[in-house]
Amino acid sequence: MDPITFSIITPSYNQGKFLEDAIKSVLIQKGNFYIDYIIMDGGSTDNSVEIIKKYEGLILNRKLAINCKGIKYRWRSEKDEGQADALEKGFALTSGDIGAWLNSDDVYYNDEVFANVSRYFISEDIDLLIGNGTLTDKEGNFIGDYRTEKIDIKELIFLDYHILQPSAFLRLEYFKKNNFDKYLNYTFDVEFFIRLLKKGIKYKKIKEYLSCFRIYPEIKTMSGLEKRYRESLLIANKFSNDKTFLFISRIFKYFSEVIEIKYQRYFLVRLLTQLIRNIAYRLVIGTWGRK
Repeated sequence: MDPITFSIITPSYNQGKFLEDAIKSVLIQKGNFYIDYIIMDGGSTDNSVEIIKKYEGLILNRKLAINCKGIKYRWRSEKDEGQADALEKGFALTSGDIGAWLNSDDVYYNDEVFANVSRYFISEDIDLLIGNGTLTDKEGNFIGDYRTEKIDIKELIFLDYHILQPSAFLRLEYFKKNNFDKYLNYTFDVEFFIRLLKKGIKYKKIKEYLSCFRIYPEIKTMSGLEKRYRESLLIANKFSNDKTFLFISRIFKYFSEVIEIKYQRYFLVRLLTQLIRNIAYRLVIGTWGRK
């Protein structure tokens, strides 16, 4: 069997302070595979392009240690219609086997991630592999683990979305045949993976750590709480017409995605949110809280 080619896209816009870490975490991967790496820059005005060109030069001049079968490094810097648009344009340029995207402020967990992922795709009949990861702060300091034991469709739709995006690897054909919903700015990845799972895609959830997800106030996930909440309701309504579950989901998501984050310093708010979470899980999943 020929070695696998990983097609990795990094969308970025004015993220020079993080971008180099993301790039390095891709280029240091070691194992029996090829890497097709494309950086889709949205026309940055900071030092992003300078950083991108730096690694282009290192590879072209053979001054960067290559620990896999080979690396194809490409980039574009042009205005786009948002992250989903940049990703679609990037994946359209690829011709590998396994696809993933790594946002410019995230990194892969270590230099053995692709080797671990390739072993699962070679040995098992799967189309999607989902791993665990860690959460870090703006400076890259460890905050906590992001672990899930299994994937639950009802939980994804109505309650907690628990797929850590940079720890998800998908056969490239699915990126090419399934577009992102560009109407969604904060949650297009949520809709994308739920849509594939609802179609019955063959997936495997593993315990290995594959990425480090950076959390800080400026990221979209944190800065657009109300917008993210409204988009998550649109997704729930798209995949279900169960009025009872949708009502529970509306309350659950508002408290967990907006109220708890806005007012997390207040003990009573945290206590009330946890109670609502437990009740919602009991009504939708059948367990008292998340398991």
